[in-house]
Amino acid sequence: MLRATLATGFLFILPVAEAEPAAVPWSVRMRRIEGAAVDARRAAEDLQETAKKVYDSRYLSDMAILRSQLDELERMVLSARMAVDVSAENFAQRN
Repeated sequence: MLRATLATGFLFILPVAEAEPAAVPWSVRMRRIEGAAVDARRAAEDLQETAKKVYDSRYLSDMAILRSQLDELERMVLSARMAVDVSAENFAQRN
C-alpha cells in the first residue's frame, strides 16, 4: 500500500517538476527531511514499545533489543539532522 501511495505521489510531482525546475531541489530536500523525521519517529515508537514491555515484565530482559533499537534511533536522528543541515546550507547558498 505504501509503495502504491509513493508511486502515485511521484506521478503528481513530475508535471510540477517539469513546470518549475527551480522548485524541484527544494521540494526534494523537504521530502527527505520529512521522510527522515518519520523514520526517527517510528524508531522512537519501537524503542518506547520495547521499553514498556521490559518495564511491564519487571525484569531486565531484551537489553540487546533495546540497544539495537537505540542505535537505530540514533542513526535515524543523525540522518534527519544531516538532511536539515544540507537543506540549510543549500538555502544559505541560494540567498
